[in-house]
Amino acid sequence: MGKGIGLPVLVLAAVSALAADAPHAAAASSIEAPDGATPPADSAPPSANGGSASSAGTTDAPTPPKSAAPRTAHDVLREAREVLAPIKDKSMRVTMRVGDDTGNTRVKTLRGYEKHEAGDRKVLWTFESPLELQGTGFLAWQNESEADTLWIYFPGQRRVRRVPPSIRRENFQGSMFTYEDLIAVFFLDFDGTHRLDGTQTCGDGDCFVVDSALEGGVFAYDRLRTWIDVESRLPRRVEFFADDLLKVMTVSDVRTIDGIPSIVRVEMTSPNDGFVTRVELDEITYNQGLDDRLFTIEALSRHGK
Repeated sequence: MGKGIGLPVLVLAAVSALAADAPHAAAASSIEAPDGATPPADSAPPSANGGSASSAGTTDAPTPPKSAAPRTAHDVLREAREVLAPIKDKSMRVTMRVGDDTGNTRVKTLRGYEKHEAGDRKVLWTFESPLELQGTGFLAWQNESEADTLWIYFPGQRRVRRVPPSIRRENFQGSMFTYEDLIAVFFLDFDGTHRLDGTQTCGDGDCFVVDSALEGGVFAYDRLRTWIDVESRLPRRVEFFADDLLKVMTVSDVRTIDGIPSIVRVEMTSPNDGFVTRVELDEITYNQGLDDRLFTIEALSRHGK
């Protein structure tokens, strides 16, 4: 798969139905990893509503990285992917509010860690709440030339399980986000045929609009339509299509943290029902020199205890 600007967030994957039903998940897992083992060595656009991001070095507006208008869709995507190039590692707290069509909302909190180097991306997520998910963790190793390698830790079983890459298409813990939304689409990490459809008003500014026909069989979607801020080069809206429009992702708050434009609030909605998922990121820190040992199976089980 193409290598984009890397996962923050959130997103960014894998516990969903597996964590909700650990025994069933264990049976469905493809490979069981021995305790203490380590992964192989190489394996209508939105408006900004403001809000606070509880992170050091935070300011209210992103620093525009570019001024000249790109000439093609590939220029827009390349510059968007370059915005977060200075990020070598990242840690954050994630709050996810999952609302259903009856108006009920479930709140989940996680800790997220990422590391980016030489075409590789490593992601570790651990749930802090609710109580039934506390300690459940997810580890992903992504390489631009290989299939993703994913592991899940279930504290009730005290066992790490390796899961198949197909889990990327599953919904993340009952939310509107799939795993691939969080670890790929959210960061423009996808290949396909891209077309620039000019600019449109985007909140209090303008956005480039890029229409992308995705590679067949790679994602759960056929096409994406993305609004990318002319100034910050961050995505502000993404529409997801199969035959019809499936859902819409809207970025509602962007901040500059330690000199890096950062998305700190985003939501996913469905045009066909009342389901909505809102995600907030805070306590964001960059480039703290996270140790590679944090992104191992041993660390995954240790963080889950």
